[in-house]
Amino acid sequence: MTAQYPTGAAFMYLNQLEYFAATIEAGSFLAASKKVYVTAPAIERAVHLLENELGVELFEPAGRSYRPTLLGKKLYEPVVEAISYINRIYDIAHEHSADSLEDAEFNLVMASFPFRCGWLAPALFDQFTQEYPNIDLKILSSSNGACLEAMRSGMFDAAVVIGPIYEGDLRSRRLFSFPLRVAISKSHNFASKAYGHLSLRTIAQYPIARPIDIGTCYKVVARAFDEAQVLPNFVDVRAGDEPRFLQDGGIIFVADHSSIRQIAPDSVIKDIAPRERIVLPVCYVERPNETSALSERLAAYLATFGERMRKLQSRGLGIDPIK
Repeated sequence: MTAQYPTGAAFMYLNQLEYFAATIEAGSFLAASKKVYVTAPAIERAVHLLENELGVELFEPAGRSYRPTLLGKKLYEPVVEAISYINRIYDIAHEHSADSLEDAEFNLVMASFPFRCGWLAPALFDQFTQEYPNIDLKILSSSNGACLEAMRSGMFDAAVVIGPIYEGDLRSRRLFSFPLRVAISKSHNFASKAYGHLSLRTIAQYPIARPIDIGTCYKVVARAFDEAQVLPNFVDVRAGDEPRFLQDGGIIFVADHSSIRQIAPDSVIKDIAPRERIVLPVCYVERPNETSALSERLAAYLATFGERMRKLQSRGLGIDPIK
């Protein structure tokens, strides 16, 4: 990409750094778009603006795509560190002003994971309630759709859901994203370590438990199969029938979280092939005209948690937000 040297004051935005790091990690703008749930053209524009502000080329043409320049590769680690430091700055600022919050009650509705295992357990907020003991944080878990309906009705102050939402007076901001994996039984043909990643074409050869959340998550998974030009065999599986379904050769999309062991203790978790990886964004939903200091603190707390999650994902450690 051709960079233009800055002629005046340069402004660098956090999302430009995040999209640059995501592109390096994912290998392309398209793959990065699935990682951060932003369109590939938007990521490319942000990276191009970053190049203009720095006055250097971070990516160069490689056939029909782009690859990082030597300088781009060299800047990756400093950029990741910068993102971490910026998040820490927010943390320190919020910690410093914690005493300024008056006693208050805050109602948060949180989407239960629609793939038959937990992901954001209430224990995640223990540190927040310790830092703000004067805040009465009330948390309710429900389906993705029910969370959005509760926000539309004005029953809750904020929501944590899967997928972005822009409608009426509701707005969302992405906290972090996580990749889906698949659970199979230990007796499955592909359970051995010899099979590292499973392609969507391979997965489609077996019955697949239909994601419970039809409105958001099912659409994302179904679209991934459509893009791979593969016809999946979705099956409706009732709660409690998961162990038998897996033993019969079925496959379940899950987050790699310890709670899946409670549902299917004899399951094996497998990654989806990198080029076909399915990533879901976790978003914080609020009403911009009703945003409070408390809401901002809570969103920042969750975003910092998202940074820790991103590091776990990059190290292949999956998701375990309770720790």
